[in-house]
Amino acid sequence: MRRVSKVMKLLVINGSPRKSNGTTDIILDAFIEGARSSGADVEKHHVVDLKINGCRGCFNCWWVTPGKCVQHDDMDKLLPSIVEANVMLLGTPIYGRNVTHYLQKLLERTFVFTLPEMLTRNGETQHPTRIRRFPRLVLAATCGFPDTSNFDIVRALYPMALPILLPAAQLLFYEEGKKHLSGFIQAVKVAGQKIAAGEELTDEMKDQLIVEFSDEMKREILEMHNKYSESRSPK
Repeated sequence: MRRVSKVMKLLVINGSPRKSNGTTDIILDAFIEGARSSGADVEKHHVVDLKINGCRGCFNCWWVTPGKCVQHDDMDKLLPSIVEANVMLLGTPIYGRNVTHYLQKLLERTFVFTLPEMLTRNGETQHPTRIRRFPRLVLAATCGFPDTSNFDIVRALYPMALPILLPAAQLLFYEEGKKHLSGFIQAVKVAGQKIAAGEELTDEMKDQLIVEFSDEMKREILEMHNKYSESRSPK
């Protein structure tokens, strides 16, 4: 049996304004449950509860106060947590086919980790980093549409992240939907357990982290949503 030399630190960032009342948090908690079963040390934040300003593009963190942002807000305590984390689990619902602005502001501010010089690595121009390593990224995203194409932008933004994608996530609010997605939720728990134990996921495991609905299921979801929408519309 493989032994983990030190406790894996998992930093969880929920970018949903609904916090624990949304479907994104259900997925995050499933991953956390699996990670904790392997002994992971977990730190979790709801970004909406934090005071975080967006990057100003002033570049003071390059040349005036190297490695430090001139803005002082909750990123002062979050940046050290990012440096210490082995894995960072990001969660976001998809609004307008993109991540929430809460999450985007947070990630913009990690600009302080970069150095001003440019270098070429694997044919691509990059900035070297001030830190030894950036945490491994896992991205959990949810959306209301039943099509995985709704995640195209977020996948393009974070191609280095392990994707956990759930379209028509509102199904998690219904008993039949929970049953239908029970295998997916279990796969998320297993992913958290394996990653916290320092194990790699097989391609089959990775495939289980992305929900694909059949055309028939998509039609059922569409009809269910439209009936619900009609019931909420003013008469």
